[in-house]
Amino acid sequence: MDTRDLALQAACPVIAAPRFGSLPDMENGQRIIVAANGCFVQVKLDWLDCIQRLTPSPPIPLPYGYIDERLAFAFGVMPIRLIEVFIEAGRRGLPNEVAGALIYSRRTRALRLARCEPLDVSPHRVRYRVPAMDADETLAVDLHTHGRGAPFWSQDDDRDDQGIKVAGVFGYLHHPRPRAAFRLVVNGMFRPLAHPWPSEAEAECRPDAELEPGLLRRILSFYYARRCGPWNT
Repeated sequence: MDTRDLALQAACPVIAAPRFGSLPDMENGQRIIVAANGCFVQVKLDWLDCIQRLTPSPPIPLPYGYIDERLAFAFGVMPIRLIEVFIEAGRRGLPNEVAGALIYSRRTRALRLARCEPLDVSPHRVRYRVPAMDADETLAVDLHTHGRGAPFWSQDDDRDDQGIKVAGVFGYLHHPRPRAAFRLVVNGMFRPLAHPWPSEAEAECRPDAELEPGLLRRILSFYYARRCGPWNT
């Protein structure tokens, strides 16, 4: 076999899902899993262990096992306290956009919030430099704001969101309660993530949208913990 193919397959191996045993453990990296119910990608990083579906079940039966999607963060839960600090920084930066990052430390197994240095900033765009990190640190969550505008994923966001991370965008920062969108980014594949700052359309559909904020926060925390894992309050 060509040595270049060997290198590629070592960097991203392909395995069959066990039918009777357990999925073998993996070191940090990426691999493709062929299963009876589809093709999946598994990514393991210091802060992340996830399995995401790439294709549906094949048109012919395969003699392999079945795989479930999963998403687990080494730091446990998204730290709402740090994200609210970022939201306040975004409000201070109005009307311009603001960028920040939650950086994971392998040594402390925790996240810290860092403000990204703006290179070009306006109410409609922010280009920024990723903050310096220690050798044991990795950017886990990429954050930016849309100022007074709605939170959404632009074509620039889709082009920029490569690699592996969680991305979050906040909008309507001039309102008492902002809106947001979050997604898991895996090499250009995006999976929406639930969060406690639903979009305006989602909020209008919720029967509890007019509840007292403290009670609403507790209900949302319970709802998202049941749906996709807890958010730290």
